Amino acid sequence: MNLSIETLKTTLSKLNYRWYNDRPNIIGIRTTLSVPDVFNDVLCIVYPDNGKEVLKTYLITTEPGVKYQKQLLNPKGCAVIKPGQYENAYAVGFHQGKTDHRALIQSGLITVIRDKDLDGTAGNSGTEDSGYFGCNIHGANKLTKTEKIGAWSAGCQVHAVWSNKEEMVNICEKFKTATGNRFTYTLIKETDLV
Repeated sequence: MNLSIETLKTTLSKLNYRWYNDRPNIIGIRTTLSVPDVFNDVLCIVYPDNGKEVLKTYLITTEPGVKYQKQLLNPKGCAVIKPGQYENAYAVGFHQGKTDHRALIQSGLITVIRDKDLDGTAGNSGTEDSGYFGCNIHGANKLTKTEKIGAWSAGCQVHAVWSNKEEMVNICEKFKTATGNRFTYTLIKETDLV
């Protein structure tokens, strides 16, 4: 994936999504690689810093682990966030209320695909469902890079490396007052990139 600020701006413009100049643009990119239980997606954050834009990229998953694709927590199916722009739908907070796990928590409506075919491949079938699902952007293992998604995601966007999640939250913390602690998450597919 050849990522640059210009590529991301052009892609979001093509999709008729908003680009922010005064706060972080948080963009998930779902890879075309369909490998179950592997962290192979990318999260980009582009934010203003002293008059210039800075790009950071992180290894994440935008899909749930196989565990919760086969052991459904919701009878409608496992939540797989649908690509789209979710304006002001996230806030700095604590994942599952755990004070030792800062995250971007879902605070607005999002749309998911409810995958219930139990085939271990996320989002290849199912129906749309919009609401509040606790689909947060958080970390996995604190002590080491996480290799397998496993039970770390039942629909959340999850960082493979804890320190990367911390850096993302620290960046958002700087804009918390200016934004009223509201952040937009945009999820695109790798094939959307210009």
